[in-house]
Amino acid sequence: MGNINFDFLHSYSPLKRALILLGIIAVIVGAFTYFIYIPKLEKLHKLETKLKKAQLKLHQTKLIAAQLPKLEAEIKELNLAFKKALNKLPDNKEIPNLLLKITKLGKDSKLSFDLFQPTQIRNKEFYAEVPIDIVVKGSYHAVGHFFSQICSMPRIINIYGYKLGGYNLADGDDILTTSFQAVTYTFIEAPPPSENETKGKKKKKRKKKRKR
Repeated sequence: MGNINFDFLHSYSPLKRALILLGIIAVIVGAFTYFIYIPKLEKLHKLETKLKKAQLKLHQTKLIAAQLPKLEAEIKELNLAFKKALNKLPDNKEIPNLLLKITKLGKDSKLSFDLFQPTQIRNKEFYAEVPIDIVVKGSYHAVGHFFSQICSMPRIINIYGYKLGGYNLADGDDILTTSFQAVTYTFIEAPPPSENETKGKKKKKRKKKRKR
């Protein structure tokens, strides 16, 4: 490539030479701006956006990490509370023993039982209600003492449908017939998976491994 000769510029006036020089500079600056500066600027903006997102994510991660010990402590407390609640729900094996305890509390309160009949168990989400229809005879204070003893038991037992009637006077004591329903609760354990479900899960795992 030959040398570019700018001798022809000498024939122009200083104003024209200045204008031509400005035009050349403008072309060079425009080309630099369009082909180099603008692409670099756009790339810089993208990098700044990525940096801001990364900084925000880092900040959120730090906040979560700072709260992690507190969350772990809360989860631990909830697990303990859940275990305590489960301890108040007798399992099916404990129900007969619990019923014997209730009858003993009634007799210790000087009450006689006309009816003590567990009825149909009502299944809920993760627990079941175990209702017991009870009819006792005794003084008002004996019934109150019996209810107090039931409520102080470690297991949850609620009293519903409390009714008084059949007033009699025997040996100087006011004898009442009291009917109510005592409801205790039992935890429902999830049934173990059947053989078909276990085989189905194994087949799915094998299919996933083959796809990989």
